[in-house]
Amino acid sequence: MPYSSKHYPFENKEEFEKSFPAHFIAEGLDQTRGWFYTLMVLSTHIFNKPAFKNLICFGLVLASDGKKMSKRLMNYPDPTHMCNIYGADAVRLYMSSSPVVRAEPLKFQEAGVKDIVKDVFLPWYNVYRFLVQETTRYEAEHGKFVPDPSRIKKSKNLMDKWINASMHNLIKFVRDEMDAYRLYTVVGGLTKLLEDLTNWYVRLNRDRMRGANGPEETLTALCTLYDVMLNLVVLLAPLTPFITELLYKNLSRALPDGHAMKAKSVHFVMVPEYDAASLDPDIQRAVERMQGLVELGRLAREQRQVTGKRPLKTMTVINKDKGFIADLKTLQEYVKEEINVMEVVYKDGSDGSGSVTVTLAATLNFKMLGKKLGKDMKTVQSAVPKLTQEELAGFEKDGKMTICGYEITAEEMTLSRGVAKLQDDNLHTVNDSDTMLILDFSPDEDLNRIYIGREVVNRVQKLRKEAKLKPDDLVDMWADAVTNGKQGAKSKLAEALSTKKAFIEEKLRRRLFSESQRQGHELVVKQEVFDIEGEKLQVTITSRSPFFNDAELKKLTNGDATADFCCRNYVNTFEMEKLTQRCKAGSLEVVCEGKTYKLENKKHFSLGPAEASWLS
Repeated sequence: MPYSSKHYPFENKEEFEKSFPAHFIAEGLDQTRGWFYTLMVLSTHIFNKPAFKNLICFGLVLASDGKKMSKRLMNYPDPTHMCNIYGADAVRLYMSSSPVVRAEPLKFQEAGVKDIVKDVFLPWYNVYRFLVQETTRYEAEHGKFVPDPSRIKKSKNLMDKWINASMHNLIKFVRDEMDAYRLYTVVGGLTKLLEDLTNWYVRLNRDRMRGANGPEETLTALCTLYDVMLNLVVLLAPLTPFITELLYKNLSRALPDGHAMKAKSVHFVMVPEYDAASLDPDIQRAVERMQGLVELGRLAREQRQVTGKRPLKTMTVINKDKGFIADLKTLQEYVKEEINVMEVVYKDGSDGSGSVTVTLAATLNFKMLGKKLGKDMKTVQSAVPKLTQEELAGFEKDGKMTICGYEITAEEMTLSRGVAKLQDDNLHTVNDSDTMLILDFSPDEDLNRIYIGREVVNRVQKLRKEAKLKPDDLVDMWADAVTNGKQGAKSKLAEALSTKKAFIEEKLRRRLFSESQRQGHELVVKQEVFDIEGEKLQVTITSRSPFFNDAELKKLTNGDATADFCCRNYVNTFEMEKLTQRCKAGSLEVVCEGKTYKLENKKHFSLGPAEASWLS
C-alpha cells in the first residue's frame, strides 16, 4: 500500500515510521517491518486506529555455541530439566536480564541460570529467613510484631534511612522504566537493591535486629527490613511469580486487614507509589562513600595478606573534601566494624599527614592533547615529571596551568595522590583518585587476643551449625584450650578465653563456659577439637540440664555421698520444661534412707549453668 494513502498521507517511509505509537520498542526493526506494516494497514482500514499501542520485539535465543537451537542436534538444555533443577523463576529472570529483551540474540547458558539461583535467589531467601527468625524471636520476648512504616521516617539510624531511600528510588525507577517499556533495565535495578540489602544493610544491622541496642531499636530495624522485603516482593512479582507468591503469603500475615498491600495473592497487589520525601541523595551519597572506603580497606588487607578478622590499631583517611570526611564521620562505627580497626583518624593532607608525605602525580590525556600539541607532545610529556609539588597543587586549585607555552586544563591532565615514602614498614597505603587510606598493621598482643576470640566465636558457631541447632534450642556451650591432652593449659588461646570472655560472649550472644566446669551428667550433642593459631580448642555442646551447687549440696546432705547422689539423680529425672514448672511451684523433696531433703532452685541447683549465680 502506498505511503500517501488516505489513511497514511506521508511523503516517505521515514515520516511514516515517525508516526508509530509511543513506546514502540523494536531494535530489530528490519526483521519486523513487513508484518508490522501489514498489521498497521489492516487495523487502520478496519477499525480506523493503530493495531497496538506498544510493541516489544525479542531477539533470537540461540544455543550456547551460537548456533540455532535444533531438535535434531539437541544442542540445548532440556526445558523440563531446567525448571526442575533451577525453577521456572530462575529461567524467567535469566531471560529478562539478558540481551534477548533488547531484540538482540542470546546464547543460552545453563550456567547463567545457575548464577541467578546462587547470586539472587539464595541471598534473597536467606534475608527473608533471617527476617522471619528475628521477628519470631522478637515476638517471643516482646509481643506481637506489627509493621510500622512511620518508624522508618522517625529513625535516627542512617542505614535505615539509606535502605528506605534506595527502595523508594527503585520504585520510582521501576515505574518509569516499565511505563517506557524498557524492561531490560528493570532487573539490574532490582538485583542492585538486593545486593545492598543482603551485603550491607542486614550485615551491618544484624546485631541490632537481634536486640543488641534494645527492643525499640530492634523493632525499628525489623520494620525497616520488613517494609523493604514486602515492596521488593511486589516489584519482583511480574518477573518471578512463584517465589514471590511463596514469600508474600507469609509476609502479608503481618499486615492488618484492609491494608492496601494485603490481598489473596501478590499478583493482586498494585505496584506501590514512591515517596518523594524518602528520596535522600545526601544519605545515599554518604553510604556510597562509606562503601568505597570499605572496599579500599579490604584491598589493603588483601595486598598485605591479612585476614579481615584480625583487628588493626588505626586507619588514617586522607581526603581534601571536608564534605567527604563529614559523611564518613556520620557512619564511622560501620567503617570501624567493616574494616575492623580500633580507631579512625581523618586528615585533609595539608599537614603532612603524620608519618607519611602525600605527593601529587600528573597524568596527561594523550587522546585529548594529540591534536592540540602535535609535534610538541614529547616536549610537554617530558616536562610533566619535572613539575614541583607546589605547581601541581596550584593546578589542582586552579584547574589549569601552562606547560611549554600550552595551557593544560583539568580535562587534559589528571592528578593522583600517593606517598613519597612510608617511615614505618607496618604502615600500608592504598588510594583511589580522591582518597588515600593508611592502615597500621603493627603487631599488638591485646589485638591478637581479640582476633583469637573471634576465631573461637567462629568455631563455636560452626559447631552449632553442624549440630543443626536453632537459635532457641536449649543447649549449653563449653570450650577450653587443650595442650598435650590437658585442658586449661597456659597458652595464648587460654589467655584469650580468659581475658576476652566478655567479648566472646557478646559476639556469641550466649554464655560460653569452661570445659572444666562441666559436671559430667550433661548429654553431649556435639563435640569437636579445632585448630587455632597452632593450638587446640575443644568445643562441646550439651543439652540444657540442671547445674548443681556442690557446696550447698554438701551442707544439705552433711557430706553424705549417697544422699548427694540421690538428690542429683532425682533432679536429673525431670525434663527441663517440667523441672521449670516444678521449680515455680516450690522446692523439690527427696527421700533417701528415711531422711527428707528439700532442694531449692538457685540455691542447691539451677536450670542450667547460665542461672548458677555461684559460678561467677
